[in-house]
Amino acid sequence: MNAKEENTPEKVWVYLMKVSEKLEKVSEKLEKVGEKLEKTDQIVNGIAKSNGDVAEDTIYNALEKDMTFAGIEFDFIDRNWNRHSKKLNLKGEYDVILENGDTMALIETKYKVRKDDVSKFVTNETENKFRKLFPNYNNYKLLLGIGGMSFEKDALEEAKENGIGIIKVIGDKVEYYTEGIKTY
Repeated sequence: MNAKEENTPEKVWVYLMKVSEKLEKVSEKLEKVGEKLEKTDQIVNGIAKSNGDVAEDTIYNALEKDMTFAGIEFDFIDRNWNRHSKKLNLKGEYDVILENGDTMALIETKYKVRKDDVSKFVTNETENKFRKLFPNYNNYKLLLGIGGMSFEKDALEEAKENGIGIIKVIGDKVEYYTEGIKTY
């Protein structure tokens, strides 16, 4: 409808019906786009989870071979300790755990370790939270480590500055950087 034509109720009605049809088609297309985005999101999340699993498996397997971290020999290795305390309103997840009777090493694993990952590991007060969630280990010394398939440069610096051990996968080898690691 253009402005020079006389607007009759019939013309306005026909125009509105055409607009309504176009809106319906746009709505259908948007719905299909939404479905495709949802499928893409599922695929991307699946890839990210798989990458995380690969990193955790690689770090775990490397530590399991000689059970040594930061120059300390450990007797036991475990993975995926999760605990939720309703009473304390605390949740904790620990990817790889080493234990030898008086020392524990808590190792966070990531596919690609970013500075934010290290910062969260530190600011989440990992050691305090662990002691509250697992009080039977309160008398143990704790070491913290972070392992990954790759590291941002800033992440390496952040870990070193905070006394967190580093487990870095390089090709088919694993390198450990534990100089200056803190004991909690």
